[in-house]
Amino acid sequence: MNENKIVGKTYTLYGDQDISDYFYEDLIEVTDSILKKVESKLNLIDFLRKNSGNKRSLRKEIKINPGKTLLDNILNLTENTLSKYFTDLDSHLKNLTLSEKCGSTLATSREQYLLYMLEIELVNRVNKDKFNLAEMKFAFLPHCLHDLDKDCLSAFDGTDYVCKSCSKNCSINLVSKLMKLRDIKAYIWREADLKKIFKLAKSSGQSISAFGVACIPELVNGLRLCAKYDVSAIGVPLDANRYVRWMGDFYPNSVNQKKILSLLN
Repeated sequence: MNENKIVGKTYTLYGDQDISDYFYEDLIEVTDSILKKVESKLNLIDFLRKNSGNKRSLRKEIKINPGKTLLDNILNLTENTLSKYFTDLDSHLKNLTLSEKCGSTLATSREQYLLYMLEIELVNRVNKDKFNLAEMKFAFLPHCLHDLDKDCLSAFDGTDYVCKSCSKNCSINLVSKLMKLRDIKAYIWREADLKKIFKLAKSSGQSISAFGVACIPELVNGLRLCAKYDVSAIGVPLDANRYVRWMGDFYPNSVNQKKILSLLN
């Protein structure tokens, strides 16, 4: 295995390659295929959000209704195309403690991951133009992307932490610069209350949008929260889930900057 390959607890968007570009090619292909079966992107997003919550129902769907329902077709298509990006997901789920099994993030099931990947791609397609046209744009980046070989010098600005460009090898630094070039206020999300930020921003009378980077389950939660506050949000998942809550310690991580640029242009 390539020592530079990023492998997470339950998934890696690298698959068996040295970059995560191929994941997005596969995701685009399967999304296009599924969209042929529905009336619109918005209808499909609503469908996914209504059906991705019950893990037991999702597990039963393929057994009870093989090839008979839209949900079963989606699960089969995504499984066949995207399951190669899972790592030790089944083992991880089997070894969760009782309290961890009650949580929504660590206990994300195989079927939920597949639907979440599809949902992220669809939301990005629907919201991309709205995001870029908004008068106030925010980006929220995970601090696990910082350069682990250097102490992070980010500083709190009253809302949350802002990158100070202290390391050329830091992904947060690189992504923050991409955002700054497009007048997007980038934060390292540690303390900020998104609901409060959105309410304050809306009080200015300006349209607002948000860009997120997080592991797949947390990114979906963030996109859904933004939707509740009528905030046009887009996002790119981390290449793997390697944060301390998943792995027990900090490990280097990455995010596909080509995908970020495709959403910002």
